[in-house]
Amino acid sequence: MVNRLLKECKKYQGEYLPTNHGSGSWATTYSREFLKASTELYKILVNAKSPWPLDDLSTLFIENKIPSCRGTKMTPDKVEYLFNKHIKHNI
Repeated sequence: MVNRLLKECKKYQGEYLPTNHGSGSWATTYSREFLKASTELYKILVNAKSPWPLDDLSTLFIENKIPSCRGTKMTPDKVEYLFNKHIKHNI
């Protein structure tokens, strides 16, 4: 399950420009597919009783070379932002 979700994240990684934004817009975000898979990964980590699920999610992203929506390393602070802006609203 974890490997499948990581493959989903990898497939839909990187910049996603919402359809209501014109070309050249800097307002990139994460695709719905990426957010869904990331949310499921977070839930798995929580259910596995991870004491630091956000750090563990960051480690999974880094190990699998899955960047943030701006193409940078998915550090713990980037994953915390992802959680606060997107994941926690989907759990």
